[in-house]
Amino acid sequence: MKIINLHIALFITLTLFGCGTTVSNLPNLQEQVQVDAVEDKVPNPEGLRHFMDGQMMMNQGDFAMAILEFQQALELDPGVGAIHTSIAESYWNLGKPDLAEKHLKIAIKLDSTDEQALQMLADQYILQKKYEAAHNPFTQLHELKPDNIKYIIALAELEKVKQNIPGAIKLYLKAFNIEPSRLELLENSGRLALQINDFDQAQSIFKRLSFLDPEQTKYLAMFIDLIMNSKNYEEGINVLKSMNAEFGDSPDRLAQLGLLMYRAGQKEEALGLLEIAIEATPENPNYYFPLFDLYMDENNHEKASKVADKLVSNFPEDWRGYYSRSLVYMNDKQPEKVIMILEPVSDTFNKIFSIQYLLGLSHNQLKQFDIAQKYFSKALTIRPDSPNVLHSMAILYDEVNAWEKSDEIYLRLIETDSTDAQAFNNFAYSLVERNQELKKALSLAKKAIELEPENASYLDTIGWIYFKLDNPKKAQAYIESSININGENAIVLEHLGDVLMKIQKSDDAIDYYKRALSLDKNNPRLMKKVSPE
Repeated sequence: MKIINLHIALFITLTLFGCGTTVSNLPNLQEQVQVDAVEDKVPNPEGLRHFMDGQMMMNQGDFAMAILEFQQALELDPGVGAIHTSIAESYWNLGKPDLAEKHLKIAIKLDSTDEQALQMLADQYILQKKYEAAHNPFTQLHELKPDNIKYIIALAELEKVKQNIPGAIKLYLKAFNIEPSRLELLENSGRLALQINDFDQAQSIFKRLSFLDPEQTKYLAMFIDLIMNSKNYEEGINVLKSMNAEFGDSPDRLAQLGLLMYRAGQKEEALGLLEIAIEATPENPNYYFPLFDLYMDENNHEKASKVADKLVSNFPEDWRGYYSRSLVYMNDKQPEKVIMILEPVSDTFNKIFSIQYLLGLSHNQLKQFDIAQKYFSKALTIRPDSPNVLHSMAILYDEVNAWEKSDEIYLRLIETDSTDAQAFNNFAYSLVERNQELKKALSLAKKAIELEPENASYLDTIGWIYFKLDNPKKAQAYIESSININGENAIVLEHLGDVLMKIQKSDDAIDYYKRALSLDKNNPRLMKKVSPE
Protein backbone atom coordinates (compact mmCIF):
# COMPACT_ATOMS: atom_id res chain seq x y z
CA MET A 1 0.00 0.00 0.00
CA LYS A 2 1.27 3.45 -0.88
CA ILE A 3 1.85 5.65 2.15
CA ILE A 4 0.77 9.26 1.91
CA ASN A 5 1.84 11.78 4.52
CA LEU A 6 -1.03 14.18 5.08
CA HIS A 7 1.48 16.79 6.16
CA ILE A 8 2.27 17.48 2.50
CA ALA A 9 -1.08 16.62 0.96
CA LEU A 10 -2.24 20.08 0.06
CA PHE A 11 1.06 20.92 -1.55
CA ILE A 12 0.68 17.88 -3.79
CA THR A 13 -2.97 18.13 -4.65
CA LEU A 14 -3.18 21.81 -5.35
CA THR A 15 -1.02 21.09 -8.36
CA LEU A 16 -4.00 19.20 -9.70
CA PHE A 17 -5.88 22.48 -9.77
CA GLY A 18 -3.41 23.89 -12.27
CA CYS A 19 -2.41 26.93 -10.27
CA GLY A 20 1.00 27.15 -11.93
CA THR A 21 3.66 29.19 -10.23
CA THR A 22 1.50 29.75 -7.21
CA VAL A 23 1.80 26.17 -6.03
CA SER A 24 5.54 25.92 -6.37
CA ASN A 25 5.90 28.60 -3.71
CA LEU A 26 3.35 27.22 -1.27
CA PRO A 27 4.76 25.96 2.02
CA ASN A 28 3.49 22.70 3.41
CA LEU A 29 0.33 23.42 5.31
CA GLN A 30 1.05 20.81 7.93
CA GLU A 31 3.77 20.75 10.49
CA GLN A 32 4.55 17.58 12.38
CA VAL A 33 2.76 17.09 15.64
CA GLN A 34 4.57 19.07 18.26
CA VAL A 35 5.17 16.89 21.29
CA ASP A 36 5.58 19.85 23.60
CA ALA A 37 2.11 21.06 22.57
CA VAL A 38 0.68 17.65 23.41
CA GLU A 39 2.41 17.71 26.78
CA ASP A 40 0.42 20.82 27.61
CA LYS A 41 -2.82 19.02 26.72
CA VAL A 42 -2.10 15.55 28.11
CA PRO A 43 -1.86 15.83 31.89
CA ASN A 44 -1.75 12.06 32.40
CA PRO A 45 1.87 10.85 32.25
CA GLU A 46 0.77 7.36 31.21
CA GLY A 47 -1.38 8.84 28.47
CA LEU A 48 1.56 10.90 27.23
CA ARG A 49 3.74 7.76 27.16
CA HIS A 50 1.18 5.92 24.99
CA PHE A 51 0.91 8.94 22.75
CA MET A 52 4.68 9.15 22.22
CA ASP A 53 4.87 5.39 21.60
CA GLY A 54 2.13 5.83 19.01
CA GLN A 55 4.14 8.59 17.36
CA MET A 56 7.17 6.31 17.21
CA MET A 57 5.10 3.48 15.66
CA MET A 58 3.63 5.87 13.10
CA ASN A 59 7.09 7.14 12.13
CA GLN A 60 8.12 3.50 11.59
CA GLY A 61 5.13 2.90 9.32
CA ASP A 62 3.35 0.58 11.77
CA PHE A 63 0.06 2.46 11.68
CA ALA A 64 -2.09 -0.32 13.16
CA MET A 65 0.04 -0.49 16.31
CA ALA A 66 0.17 3.32 16.40
CA ILE A 67 -3.64 3.41 16.54
CA LEU A 68 -3.68 0.98 19.48
CA GLU A 69 -1.25 3.21 21.39
CA PHE A 70 -3.22 6.36 20.55
CA GLN A 71 -6.47 4.72 21.63
CA GLN A 72 -4.96 3.82 25.02
CA ALA A 73 -3.81 7.44 25.33
CA LEU A 74 -7.32 8.54 24.47
CA GLU A 75 -8.86 6.36 27.17
CA LEU A 76 -6.69 8.14 29.70
CA ASP A 77 -7.17 11.65 28.19
CA PRO A 78 -10.45 11.56 26.21
CA GLY A 79 -10.65 15.31 25.66
CA VAL A 80 -7.33 15.79 23.84
CA GLY A 81 -7.89 16.65 20.18
CA ALA A 82 -4.24 16.07 19.20
CA ILE A 83 -4.69 12.37 19.89
CA HIS A 84 -7.65 12.20 17.52
CA THR A 85 -5.56 14.01 14.92
CA SER A 86 -2.79 11.41 15.15
CA ILE A 87 -5.32 8.57 14.96
CA ALA A 88 -6.75 10.23 11.83
CA GLU A 89 -3.35 10.36 10.16
CA SER A 90 -2.78 6.69 10.92
CA TYR A 91 -6.16 5.69 9.53
CA TRP A 92 -5.50 7.70 6.40
CA ASN A 93 -2.26 5.86 5.77
CA LEU A 94 -4.08 2.58 6.27
CA GLY A 95 -6.46 3.53 3.50
CA LYS A 96 -9.41 4.26 5.76
CA PRO A 97 -10.33 7.87 4.97
CA ASP A 98 -13.81 7.66 6.54
CA LEU A 99 -12.37 6.80 9.93
CA ALA A 100 -9.71 9.47 9.50
CA GLU A 101 -12.40 12.05 8.76
CA LYS A 102 -14.41 10.95 11.81
CA HIS A 103 -11.52 11.54 14.19
CA LEU A 104 -10.56 14.88 12.61
CA LYS A 105 -14.10 16.13 13.07
CA ILE A 106 -13.99 15.07 16.72
CA ALA A 107 -10.71 16.96 17.17
CA ILE A 108 -12.27 20.09 15.62
CA LYS A 109 -15.38 19.72 17.75
CA LEU A 110 -13.19 19.61 20.83
CA ASP A 111 -11.35 22.71 19.66
CA SER A 112 -12.68 24.73 16.72
CA THR A 113 -9.39 26.64 16.60
CA ASP A 114 -7.27 23.50 16.15
CA GLU A 115 -5.32 24.62 13.10
CA GLN A 116 -3.60 21.28 12.65
CA ALA A 117 -6.84 19.27 12.56
CA LEU A 118 -8.46 21.76 10.20
CA GLN A 119 -5.45 21.59 7.89
CA MET A 120 -5.45 17.81 7.85
CA LEU A 121 -9.19 17.63 7.19
CA ALA A 122 -8.85 20.10 4.33
CA ASP A 123 -5.92 18.08 2.94
CA GLN A 124 -7.93 14.88 3.11
CA TYR A 125 -10.85 16.41 1.24
CA ILE A 126 -8.55 17.75 -1.45
CA LEU A 127 -6.88 14.39 -1.96
CA GLN A 128 -10.31 12.81 -2.28
CA LYS A 129 -11.38 15.57 -4.71
CA LYS A 130 -14.15 16.59 -2.33
CA TYR A 131 -13.64 20.23 -3.15
CA GLU A 132 -16.97 21.46 -1.80
CA ALA A 133 -16.26 19.81 1.55
CA ALA A 134 -12.74 21.31 1.64
CA HIS A 135 -14.14 24.81 1.43
CA ASN A 136 -15.42 24.85 5.03
CA PRO A 137 -12.18 23.93 6.86
CA PHE A 138 -10.21 26.34 4.67
CA THR A 139 -12.69 29.09 5.47
CA GLN A 140 -12.25 28.36 9.19
CA LEU A 141 -8.49 28.47 8.77
CA HIS A 142 -8.72 31.78 6.95
CA GLU A 143 -10.87 33.19 9.76
CA LEU A 144 -8.32 32.00 12.30
CA LYS A 145 -5.42 33.57 10.41
CA PRO A 146 -6.77 36.14 7.94
CA ASP A 147 -3.29 37.27 6.84
CA ASN A 148 -1.98 33.78 6.10
CA ILE A 149 -1.93 33.76 2.30
CA LYS A 150 -1.59 29.99 1.98
CA TYR A 151 -5.20 29.70 3.12
CA ILE A 152 -6.33 32.50 0.83
CA ILE A 153 -4.62 30.82 -2.12
CA ALA A 154 -6.24 27.51 -1.27
CA LEU A 155 -9.67 29.20 -1.20
CA ALA A 156 -8.91 30.88 -4.53
CA GLU A 157 -8.12 27.51 -6.08
CA LEU A 158 -11.34 26.05 -4.72
CA GLU A 159 -13.30 28.95 -6.25
CA LYS A 160 -11.64 28.14 -9.57
CA VAL A 161 -12.79 24.54 -9.30
CA LYS A 162 -16.34 25.79 -8.66
CA GLN A 163 -15.98 28.06 -11.73
CA ASN A 164 -16.44 31.10 -9.54
CA ILE A 165 -13.74 33.00 -11.37
CA PRO A 166 -14.61 36.48 -10.03
CA GLY A 167 -14.38 35.06 -6.50
CA ALA A 168 -11.00 33.49 -7.27
CA ILE A 169 -9.72 36.79 -8.70
CA LYS A 170 -10.78 38.65 -5.56
CA LEU A 171 -8.95 36.16 -3.35
CA TYR A 172 -5.76 36.24 -5.42
CA LEU A 173 -5.76 40.03 -5.25
CA LYS A 174 -6.29 39.82 -1.49
CA ALA A 175 -3.30 37.48 -1.16
CA PHE A 176 -1.18 39.78 -3.32
CA ASN A 177 -2.05 42.82 -1.23
CA ILE A 178 -0.76 40.94 1.82
CA GLU A 179 2.44 39.84 0.07
CA PRO A 180 3.09 42.30 -2.78
CA SER A 181 6.38 40.60 -3.61
CA ARG A 182 4.43 37.58 -4.91
CA LEU A 183 3.83 38.89 -8.42
CA GLU A 184 2.60 35.48 -9.59
CA LEU A 185 -0.52 36.03 -7.49
CA LEU A 186 -1.31 39.20 -9.39
CA GLU A 187 -0.52 37.42 -12.65
CA ASN A 188 -2.94 34.62 -11.74
CA SER A 189 -5.69 37.17 -11.20
CA GLY A 190 -4.96 38.76 -14.57
CA ARG A 191 -5.08 35.46 -16.44
CA LEU A 192 -8.35 34.58 -14.73
CA ALA A 193 -9.78 37.93 -15.80
CA LEU A 194 -8.88 37.02 -19.36
CA GLN A 195 -10.61 33.68 -18.90
CA ILE A 196 -13.94 35.42 -18.26
CA ASN A 197 -13.31 38.10 -20.92
CA ASP A 198 -12.96 40.86 -18.34
CA PHE A 199 -10.48 42.66 -20.57
CA ASP A 200 -10.59 45.95 -18.68
CA GLN A 201 -9.54 44.34 -15.42
CA ALA A 202 -6.94 42.18 -17.19
CA GLN A 203 -5.50 45.25 -18.91
CA SER A 204 -5.28 47.12 -15.61
CA ILE A 205 -3.55 44.17 -13.91
CA PHE A 206 -0.97 43.58 -16.64
CA LYS A 207 -0.28 47.30 -16.83
CA ARG A 208 0.44 47.22 -13.10
CA LEU A 209 2.67 44.17 -13.50
CA SER A 210 4.60 45.85 -16.31
CA PHE A 211 5.62 48.66 -13.95
CA LEU A 212 6.28 46.32 -11.01
CA ASP A 213 8.65 44.14 -13.05
CA PRO A 214 9.73 45.98 -16.21
CA GLU A 215 12.32 43.31 -17.01
CA GLN A 216 9.64 40.62 -17.31
CA THR A 217 8.62 41.07 -20.95
CA LYS A 218 5.64 38.71 -20.78
CA TYR A 219 3.68 41.20 -18.67
CA LEU A 220 4.15 44.00 -21.15
CA ALA A 221 3.37 41.66 -24.05
CA MET A 222 0.03 40.73 -22.44
CA PHE A 223 -0.76 44.39 -21.83
CA ILE A 224 0.02 45.31 -25.45
CA ASP A 225 -2.13 42.43 -26.73
CA LEU A 226 -5.04 43.78 -24.69
CA ILE A 227 -4.41 47.28 -26.00
CA MET A 228 -4.49 45.92 -29.54
CA ASN A 229 -7.74 44.13 -28.77
CA SER A 230 -9.38 47.26 -27.35
CA LYS A 231 -7.75 49.52 -29.99
CA ASN A 232 -7.02 51.99 -27.21
CA TYR A 233 -3.66 52.79 -28.78
CA GLU A 234 -3.15 56.13 -27.04
CA GLU A 235 -3.38 54.43 -23.64
CA GLY A 236 -0.70 51.96 -24.69
CA ILE A 237 1.51 54.71 -26.11
CA ASN A 238 1.28 56.71 -22.88
CA VAL A 239 2.13 53.66 -20.77
CA LEU A 240 5.18 52.79 -22.89
CA LYS A 241 6.42 56.37 -22.86
CA SER A 242 6.02 56.47 -19.07
CA MET A 243 7.94 53.22 -18.71
CA ASN A 244 10.76 54.48 -20.94
CA ALA A 245 10.92 57.69 -18.92
CA GLU A 246 11.04 55.77 -15.63
CA PHE A 247 13.22 52.81 -16.57
CA GLY A 248 15.05 53.98 -19.67
CA ASP A 249 14.54 52.97 -23.30
CA SER A 250 14.58 49.29 -24.17
CA PRO A 251 14.51 47.78 -27.67
CA ASP A 252 11.42 45.76 -26.76
CA ARG A 253 9.45 48.75 -25.58
CA LEU A 254 10.62 50.80 -28.58
CA ALA A 255 9.39 48.09 -30.95
CA GLN A 256 6.04 47.89 -29.14
CA LEU A 257 5.77 51.67 -29.13
CA GLY A 258 6.47 51.75 -32.84
CA LEU A 259 3.71 49.24 -33.53
CA LEU A 260 1.18 51.16 -31.42
CA MET A 261 2.11 54.46 -33.05
CA TYR A 262 1.58 52.88 -36.42
CA ARG A 263 -1.86 51.69 -35.36
CA ALA A 264 -2.59 55.21 -34.13
CA GLY A 265 -1.65 56.64 -37.53
CA GLN A 266 1.78 57.97 -36.54
CA LYS A 267 3.47 56.04 -39.32
CA GLU A 268 6.74 57.87 -39.85
CA GLU A 269 7.62 57.93 -36.17
CA ALA A 270 6.62 54.28 -35.92
CA LEU A 271 9.01 53.26 -38.68
CA GLY A 272 11.85 55.13 -37.01
CA LEU A 273 11.30 53.44 -33.67
CA LEU A 274 11.13 49.96 -35.19
CA GLU A 275 14.34 50.53 -37.11
CA ILE A 276 16.05 51.77 -33.92
CA ALA A 277 14.92 48.64 -32.07
CA ILE A 278 16.29 46.35 -34.79
CA GLU A 279 19.56 48.28 -35.02
CA ALA A 280 20.00 48.11 -31.23
CA THR A 281 19.34 44.38 -31.02
CA PRO A 282 19.75 42.81 -34.49
CA GLU A 283 20.04 39.35 -32.95
CA ASN A 284 16.44 39.46 -31.68
CA PRO A 285 13.97 38.30 -34.36
CA ASN A 286 10.96 39.58 -32.43
CA TYR A 287 11.65 43.17 -33.43
CA TYR A 288 11.44 42.37 -37.14
CA PHE A 289 7.83 41.20 -37.05
CA PRO A 290 6.16 44.53 -36.16
CA LEU A 291 8.11 46.10 -39.03
CA PHE A 292 6.98 43.31 -41.34
CA ASP A 293 3.37 43.79 -40.25
CA LEU A 294 3.65 47.51 -40.81
CA TYR A 295 4.85 47.08 -44.39
CA MET A 296 2.16 44.47 -45.08
CA ASP A 297 -0.53 46.80 -43.75
CA GLU A 298 0.83 49.49 -46.04
CA ASN A 299 0.65 46.99 -48.92
CA ASN A 300 4.37 47.55 -49.45
CA HIS A 301 5.18 43.97 -50.33
CA GLU A 302 8.65 44.80 -51.61
CA LYS A 303 9.85 46.11 -48.23
CA ALA A 304 7.93 43.40 -46.38
CA SER A 305 9.76 40.81 -48.49
CA LYS A 306 13.14 42.29 -47.59
CA VAL A 307 12.32 42.09 -43.88
CA ALA A 308 11.15 38.48 -44.30
CA ASP A 309 14.30 37.60 -46.26
CA LYS A 310 16.44 38.93 -43.40
CA LEU A 311 14.48 36.82 -40.97
CA VAL A 312 15.02 33.68 -43.03
CA SER A 313 18.73 34.30 -43.56
CA ASN A 314 19.52 35.49 -40.02
CA PHE A 315 17.23 33.11 -38.13
CA PRO A 316 16.92 29.92 -40.21
CA GLU A 317 15.63 27.93 -37.24
CA ASP A 318 12.72 30.30 -36.64
CA TRP A 319 9.63 29.19 -38.58
CA ARG A 320 8.14 32.66 -38.50
CA GLY A 321 10.59 33.95 -41.09
CA TYR A 322 9.53 31.34 -43.66
CA TYR A 323 5.90 31.96 -42.81
CA SER A 324 6.27 35.72 -43.22
CA ARG A 325 7.94 35.31 -46.60
CA SER A 326 5.14 33.00 -47.69
CA LEU A 327 2.47 35.46 -46.60
CA VAL A 328 3.80 37.96 -49.10
CA TYR A 329 3.52 35.39 -51.89
CA MET A 330 0.06 34.36 -50.72
CA ASN A 331 -1.11 37.97 -50.81
CA ASP A 332 0.39 38.28 -54.28
CA LYS A 333 -1.62 35.22 -55.34
CA GLN A 334 1.43 33.10 -56.01
CA PRO A 335 0.65 29.84 -54.21
CA GLU A 336 3.35 27.98 -56.14
CA LYS A 337 6.00 30.21 -54.53
CA VAL A 338 4.47 29.62 -51.10
CA ILE A 339 4.96 25.91 -51.69
CA MET A 340 8.51 26.51 -52.88
CA ILE A 341 9.32 28.27 -49.59
CA LEU A 342 7.45 26.09 -47.12
CA GLU A 343 7.52 22.56 -48.49
CA PRO A 344 11.29 22.04 -47.94
CA VAL A 345 10.87 22.94 -44.25
CA SER A 346 7.45 21.35 -43.65
CA ASP A 347 8.96 18.30 -41.93
CA THR A 348 11.25 20.45 -39.78
CA PHE A 349 8.24 22.48 -38.64
CA ASN A 350 5.74 19.63 -38.68
CA LYS A 351 4.23 20.79 -35.38
CA ILE A 352 3.67 24.35 -36.54
CA PHE A 353 0.02 24.83 -37.39
CA SER A 354 0.45 27.92 -39.59
CA ILE A 355 3.02 26.21 -41.83
CA GLN A 356 0.83 23.15 -42.46
CA TYR A 357 -2.31 25.20 -42.97
CA LEU A 358 -0.72 27.62 -45.43
CA LEU A 359 0.63 24.70 -47.46
CA GLY A 360 -2.86 23.22 -47.53
CA LEU A 361 -4.34 26.51 -48.76
CA SER A 362 -1.67 26.87 -51.45
CA HIS A 363 -2.14 23.37 -52.86
CA ASN A 364 -5.91 23.87 -52.71
CA GLN A 365 -5.64 27.04 -54.79
CA LEU A 366 -3.69 25.05 -57.37
CA LYS A 367 -6.46 22.41 -57.27
CA GLN A 368 -4.01 19.83 -55.97
CA PHE A 369 -6.70 18.52 -53.68
CA ASP A 370 -5.09 15.30 -52.48
CA ILE A 371 -1.96 17.13 -51.33
CA ALA A 372 -4.03 19.96 -49.85
CA GLN A 373 -6.06 17.46 -47.84
CA LYS A 374 -2.84 15.95 -46.48
CA TYR A 375 -1.67 19.30 -45.12
CA PHE A 376 -5.11 20.25 -43.80
CA SER A 377 -5.18 16.93 -41.94
CA LYS A 378 -1.76 17.68 -40.43
CA ALA A 379 -3.02 21.09 -39.32
CA LEU A 380 -6.04 19.47 -37.68
CA THR A 381 -3.84 17.09 -35.70
CA ILE A 382 -2.26 20.21 -34.18
CA ARG A 383 -5.54 22.14 -33.70
CA PRO A 384 -8.41 19.65 -34.03
CA ASP A 385 -11.15 22.26 -33.72
CA SER A 386 -9.70 25.00 -35.92
CA PRO A 387 -12.66 26.66 -37.71
CA ASN A 388 -10.36 27.94 -40.47
CA VAL A 389 -9.09 24.47 -41.34
CA LEU A 390 -12.56 22.94 -41.10
CA HIS A 391 -13.95 25.58 -43.45
CA SER A 392 -11.12 24.93 -45.90
CA MET A 393 -11.66 21.17 -45.70
CA ALA A 394 -15.38 21.58 -46.38
CA ILE A 395 -14.70 23.73 -49.44
CA LEU A 396 -12.17 21.16 -50.65
CA TYR A 397 -14.73 18.35 -50.33
CA ASP A 398 -17.22 20.48 -52.24
CA GLU A 399 -14.68 20.89 -55.02
CA VAL A 400 -14.25 17.11 -55.39
CA ASN A 401 -17.99 16.43 -54.97
CA ALA A 402 -17.49 14.65 -51.65
CA TRP A 403 -20.65 16.26 -50.35
CA GLU A 404 -21.33 13.82 -47.56
CA LYS A 405 -18.03 14.83 -45.98
CA SER A 406 -18.54 18.55 -46.57
CA ASP A 407 -22.07 18.40 -45.13
CA GLU A 408 -20.69 16.70 -42.04
CA ILE A 409 -18.18 19.50 -41.51
CA TYR A 410 -20.73 22.28 -42.10
CA LEU A 411 -23.08 20.73 -39.55
CA ARG A 412 -20.21 20.36 -37.08
CA LEU A 413 -19.29 24.03 -37.50
CA ILE A 414 -22.88 25.20 -37.04
CA GLU A 415 -23.44 22.99 -34.00
CA THR A 416 -20.19 24.22 -32.46
CA ASP A 417 -20.90 27.90 -33.12
CA SER A 418 -24.41 29.07 -33.99
CA THR A 419 -22.98 32.49 -34.94
CA ASP A 420 -20.66 31.12 -37.64
CA ALA A 421 -22.16 33.01 -40.57
CA GLN A 422 -19.58 31.63 -42.98
CA ALA A 423 -20.62 28.05 -42.19
CA PHE A 424 -24.31 28.84 -42.84
CA ASN A 425 -23.48 30.61 -46.10
CA ASN A 426 -21.05 28.02 -47.45
CA PHE A 427 -23.42 25.18 -46.60
CA ALA A 428 -26.16 27.03 -48.48
CA TYR A 429 -23.92 27.67 -51.48
CA SER A 430 -22.82 24.04 -51.53
CA LEU A 431 -26.45 22.90 -51.70
CA VAL A 432 -27.42 25.33 -54.46
CA GLU A 433 -24.39 24.46 -56.56
CA ARG A 434 -25.49 20.84 -56.60
CA ASN A 435 -29.18 21.86 -57.05
CA GLN A 436 -30.26 20.13 -53.85
CA GLU A 437 -32.61 21.22 -51.08
CA LEU A 438 -32.92 24.79 -52.38
CA LYS A 439 -35.44 25.82 -49.72
CA LYS A 440 -33.07 24.58 -47.01
CA ALA A 441 -30.27 26.44 -48.75
CA LEU A 442 -32.32 29.65 -48.70
CA SER A 443 -33.01 29.24 -44.98
CA LEU A 444 -29.30 28.74 -44.28
CA ALA A 445 -28.32 31.74 -46.41
CA LYS A 446 -30.86 33.98 -44.68
CA LYS A 447 -29.41 32.93 -41.31
CA ALA A 448 -25.97 33.99 -42.56
CA ILE A 449 -27.23 37.40 -43.71
CA GLU A 450 -29.02 37.91 -40.38
CA LEU A 451 -25.68 37.48 -38.68
CA GLU A 452 -23.80 39.72 -41.15
CA PRO A 453 -26.31 41.92 -43.03
CA GLU A 454 -23.72 43.78 -45.10
CA ASN A 455 -21.72 40.79 -46.30
CA ALA A 456 -21.55 40.95 -50.09
CA SER A 457 -20.80 37.25 -50.54
CA TYR A 458 -23.84 36.24 -48.53
CA LEU A 459 -26.08 38.58 -50.54
CA ASP A 460 -24.82 36.96 -53.72
CA THR A 461 -25.58 33.50 -52.31
CA ILE A 462 -29.20 34.48 -51.62
CA GLY A 463 -29.47 36.01 -55.09
CA TRP A 464 -28.10 32.86 -56.68
CA ILE A 465 -30.57 30.70 -54.76
CA TYR A 466 -33.46 32.86 -55.99
CA PHE A 467 -32.12 32.44 -59.51
CA LYS A 468 -32.25 28.67 -59.08
CA LEU A 469 -35.77 29.02 -57.63
CA ASP A 470 -36.78 30.82 -60.83
CA ASN A 471 -37.24 34.21 -59.19
CA PRO A 472 -34.98 36.42 -61.35
CA LYS A 473 -36.37 39.68 -59.95
CA LYS A 474 -35.24 38.93 -56.40
CA ALA A 475 -32.07 37.34 -57.72
CA GLN A 476 -31.13 40.53 -59.56
CA ALA A 477 -31.84 42.72 -56.51
CA TYR A 478 -29.64 40.71 -54.17
CA ILE A 479 -26.77 40.27 -56.63
CA GLU A 480 -26.73 43.96 -57.53
CA SER A 481 -26.65 44.77 -53.79
CA SER A 482 -23.62 42.50 -53.48
CA ILE A 483 -21.82 44.37 -56.28
CA ASN A 484 -22.70 47.75 -54.77
CA ILE A 485 -21.15 46.76 -51.43
CA ASN A 486 -18.04 44.92 -52.54
CA GLY A 487 -17.37 46.12 -56.07
CA GLU A 488 -16.74 43.77 -58.94
CA ASN A 489 -16.06 40.08 -58.43
CA ALA A 490 -15.82 37.60 -61.30
CA ILE A 491 -18.26 35.06 -59.82
CA VAL A 492 -20.82 37.67 -58.79
CA LEU A 493 -20.61 39.41 -62.19
CA GLU A 494 -21.17 36.09 -63.92
CA HIS A 495 -24.17 35.42 -61.71
CA LEU A 496 -25.69 38.76 -62.64
CA GLY A 497 -25.00 38.00 -66.31
CA ASP A 498 -26.87 34.70 -65.96
CA VAL A 499 -29.83 36.49 -64.36
CA LEU A 500 -29.94 39.09 -67.13
CA MET A 501 -29.69 36.38 -69.78
CA LYS A 502 -32.65 34.62 -68.16
CA ILE A 503 -34.81 37.76 -68.46
CA GLN A 504 -33.65 38.14 -72.07
CA LYS A 505 -31.32 41.09 -71.60
CA SER A 506 -28.59 39.36 -73.52
CA ASP A 507 -26.56 42.45 -74.42
CA ASP A 508 -26.35 43.51 -70.78
CA ALA A 509 -25.60 39.92 -69.81
CA ILE A 510 -22.68 39.65 -72.25
CA ASP A 511 -21.34 42.96 -70.94
CA TYR A 512 -21.21 41.51 -67.41
CA TYR A 513 -19.61 38.32 -68.73
CA LYS A 514 -16.89 40.42 -70.33
CA ARG A 515 -16.29 42.31 -67.10
CA ALA A 516 -16.07 38.99 -65.26
CA LEU A 517 -13.63 37.64 -67.86
CA SER A 518 -11.38 40.67 -67.40
CA LEU A 519 -11.00 39.59 -63.76
CA ASP A 520 -10.71 35.86 -64.49
CA LYS A 521 -8.98 35.80 -67.87
CA ASN A 522 -8.53 32.07 -68.30
CA ASN A 523 -12.02 30.96 -67.32
CA PRO A 524 -13.25 28.72 -70.17
CA ARG A 525 -16.86 28.97 -69.05
CA LEU A 526 -16.78 32.77 -69.28
CA MET A 527 -15.01 32.60 -72.63
CA LYS A 528 -17.84 30.49 -73.99
CA LYS A 529 -20.50 32.85 -72.60
CA VAL A 530 -18.80 35.90 -74.09
CA SER A 531 -18.42 34.30 -77.53
CA PRO A 532 -21.11 31.62 -77.82
CA GLU A 533 -20.78 29.41 -80.85
